[in-house]
Amino acid sequence: MYSRWFNVAVVLLWLSTMGWLLVEKVLPPLRLGDRPDYAAILGDEGKHAPIGWRLSINDQPVGWALSTTHIQPSGLSEIESLVHFDRLPLSEFVPLGLRSLLGMVDGAALNQPMEAASTLAIDPLHRLSRFESSVRLGDGDELVRLRGNLEGSHADLTIHSGDFLYRTSVPVPPDALMSDAFSPQTRLPNLRTGQTWTAPSFSPLLPPNSPVEIMHARVVGIEPLSFQGEVEQVWLVVYQEDEGAVLGQEHDARGRLWVRRDGTVLRQEMRLFSSTLSFVRLPAKEARALYTEAERRRLERESKRRWPYMGEPSDEAPSPPVGDSFAEPPAPGPAPSSTGGP
Repeated sequence: MYSRWFNVAVVLLWLSTMGWLLVEKVLPPLRLGDRPDYAAILGDEGKHAPIGWRLSINDQPVGWALSTTHIQPSGLSEIESLVHFDRLPLSEFVPLGLRSLLGMVDGAALNQPMEAASTLAIDPLHRLSRFESSVRLGDGDELVRLRGNLEGSHADLTIHSGDFLYRTSVPVPPDALMSDAFSPQTRLPNLRTGQTWTAPSFSPLLPPNSPVEIMHARVVGIEPLSFQGEVEQVWLVVYQEDEGAVLGQEHDARGRLWVRRDGTVLRQEMRLFSSTLSFVRLPAKEARALYTEAERRRLERESKRRWPYMGEPSDEAPSPPVGDSFAEPPAPGPAPSSTGGP
């Protein structure tokens, strides 16, 4: 028969164990609140105006970015991002081996305008269902595209570039907040000091055998930020690639976000190879003007792709298109001269 003191020791050990579980596992979620999720990020459907960003690399202005959210009648939501580089030393962002694969061996190709576009599709239950990311040089066709479909705890990926096609599957943590490596985050509501979450980052410019990086985010605390002529006290969120590192240490940071108390992201920095890519939020009026100009450029590019003869010299005007296809060609006649139209 055990002594009374032994029974007391067992009870104390049990109490201490349960106390540790309560403090370490139960109380933190209750104290910190819910971590950011797609439902909170989407927020009020009536507030999804275009969001503009000023873009810089190593503090040198290089372009702009747009973030838009579209909610379909079916309840499907799409978060789209377009990042435009006026000039970009692409060699800083693309590994040497991948440059050869993508045909970017010409020096001129490494220093021309570039656009990176991405889409996150969120289902009516606010779960990520698919994502896409593509890169285009100049006004040409897409250089490379990545597509991903979520199937349970993994994502089926397809990477396509010219004649190159690669398929793979990667594990994805449940309820993770995925993002394009080149795209800014627009909202992170309900933040509290000490919150952590998993944030996988994808990009078609990453090596094909590892196009997704698992990042870990932590809310470090409050710090001052100078924004549009005023100093605000905002949340600092740090992203790191290795969970084994001490979360929140500046020298380990792969990315940093400065977030207003209401969840609005004001500034974002991402470290890509040896460079720092920065996004600074624009005023609403500038964002709307930027969106209008971006739409005009998009329609113009699509028109040129649909009607390739536009802008080319011709002695004979081409037949107008009918519906989604071109009109029937005219009846056979005399052969056109060498300067004739198409």
